Amino acid sequence: MNKKVAIRKKTKRTTTSEFRAYIWIESRLRLKDWNTANPNTNPKGEVWTQNECLVHPEIKKCLGADRPENTVRIHSNVLWVLEAKEGKKNLESAIKEAKAYADKINSTSGLLSAPFATGVAGNDNDGYEVRTFFKISGKWVPVKLGKHALPRFLSKPEAERILAKQNPDLEKPEISIAEVVRLSKLINEELHIAKIEKEQRALIVAILLLALDQDLSLKMHADPSVFFNDINSRARHIFVNAGKESLWNLIKLSPTAETLEDLAGALDRIILELKDADILHAAQSSDVLGSFFENFLRYGNTSKDLGIVLTPRQICWLAAEVLDVRENDVIYDPAVGTGGFLIASFNRVSSSVTKNKARDFAKKRLFGVEAAGRVAALAFINMYFRGDGKHNIKIDSCFNWNLKGSSAKSVSPRFFEKTKTPKKAAEVVTKIMMNPPFSLKNDKQKEPDFIDHALNQLAHNGLLFSVLPASVFYERTYSPWRRLLLDKHTLVAAVTFPVDVFYPVSTESIGVFLRKGLPHDALTEVLWARIEDDGFHKKKGFRIERVGVHYQDMLGRLVKCLKAWASYGNQIDKEPGYFEFRKISGDELIPQAHLGTTQSYDLARFYKEARRTLRSVMTQRWDEYEEGRS
Repeated sequence: MNKKVAIRKKTKRTTTSEFRAYIWIESRLRLKDWNTANPNTNPKGEVWTQNECLVHPEIKKCLGADRPENTVRIHSNVLWVLEAKEGKKNLESAIKEAKAYADKINSTSGLLSAPFATGVAGNDNDGYEVRTFFKISGKWVPVKLGKHALPRFLSKPEAERILAKQNPDLEKPEISIAEVVRLSKLINEELHIAKIEKEQRALIVAILLLALDQDLSLKMHADPSVFFNDINSRARHIFVNAGKESLWNLIKLSPTAETLEDLAGALDRIILELKDADILHAAQSSDVLGSFFENFLRYGNTSKDLGIVLTPRQICWLAAEVLDVRENDVIYDPAVGTGGFLIASFNRVSSSVTKNKARDFAKKRLFGVEAAGRVAALAFINMYFRGDGKHNIKIDSCFNWNLKGSSAKSVSPRFFEKTKTPKKAAEVVTKIMMNPPFSLKNDKQKEPDFIDHALNQLAHNGLLFSVLPASVFYERTYSPWRRLLLDKHTLVAAVTFPVDVFYPVSTESIGVFLRKGLPHDALTEVLWARIEDDGFHKKKGFRIERVGVHYQDMLGRLVKCLKAWASYGNQIDKEPGYFEFRKISGDELIPQAHLGTTQSYDLARFYKEARRTLRSVMTQRWDEYEEGRS
């Protein structure tokens, strides 16, 4: 017989602290993309709060009059039990009761199982602590990230992964762009209230992340000045070790007497949010920091002011895959921004080599230049969290430097001042990925100047990928440059991106793949392509993944085609209107001028696309209406 488990029955009255915990739990579950609606009233709902779960006859049969703080429906027959307590000292008690509720379901029901149990303890002032356990082989085992207990709630994909593998260890946590957007928006609001200027916000958060990486227990106590000294000293340590102290002096926290107290309070609250999101662990396995920083820059208008069109991670991934980046490549980005292309290259190499080889690749084969010092600092921090703090990012205009080998036989790249570059310096860069600043009115250098500079660094037969405004490839102003480009180099492929890929910046853009040193033969075919759907959509002023869609799946076929063509000259079956192989005709080099029409006569496909477009437009209009009301 099963032993009876004594569980404290909740009184009908709810204390203020418990009520606040409900709000906090709901917001954090929503942050992890759970539908927090009541399943009794919403078929898509996944979260019961207190006695709502007792409407379910099978749960009521198991629990009687008892009910946990929340019961989450992972699947129709798989549940997750959450129990909350006031004050962090009561975490063990919350865990014990959550397990007891789950065990009652597991031992009583023949239809339901509750393999997950979570204890939550704390309050709004001191923050909350979360611990989750998974039942396997009759024992409750903590859910972990590497060696440490998971300090936050599970996302639904994580819960499903644990169930599928029957393994509670989450080695590579993932944070969706939707979650990154919500987190960055929340933190932006905190810094706005603290009267922090837009261009400083991303760096402040980056410094906090560095300080937390050195000391996860970091928090404000009594004196705000001591708190700032703690943050600065921990973050500075990383820059000094990497030989980047001059860069640190450019960005260190220097609050004024008027902003000291408000900013300290805001940073203390932000630290709690960063810990809860567990962004430090996620940063070690993906370019989540790049997305995180870019949300501050992109939606705070800072990137527009700097002339930066920040590259979405799906485009960075596409470029690294198509260029087939490998550990013996030398990668250069002359407009590095927050480091998206370098991170994508590092990710691709590190997935197939040892950690030591990956670090060696980052240290000796990844190079970039960024004119904006504050943005370069973000790239440095981004790379630091990917396992390398000693990469080669120069803060200056790329036009002042050449990246070459020191002699005709040298294979080790280094930066030389343009006027002091050895005449016999070898071109050792094998692959270039870039998204040059889209020209501002007062800029002397235009996008073609960046292409010319990059090609000058590239070794013979090397490949270059660049994002460019479409106007560069059809306006008459650039016709002489286009002719000269094709006289010296081969256009391998050109891809039109979705019109809103750089949203909220409205720019019609294309991606071009060039091979250096081989004049374009008039008989040579080019791969012309168009991406209509990269798996993202606009929602409440941001661009996030559609639910259940991954950009690698959406772009996979195109990447396969581009890679086969760029690397080996192999064609795969074309898809009229979306990717085709054609010779250059006329002076324009944009895909729209060379692609055939899409198969609009396919009514089933037409209706599907029409429904998707209409649904997207209606959702966006509703989000704008809701945002206006709030």
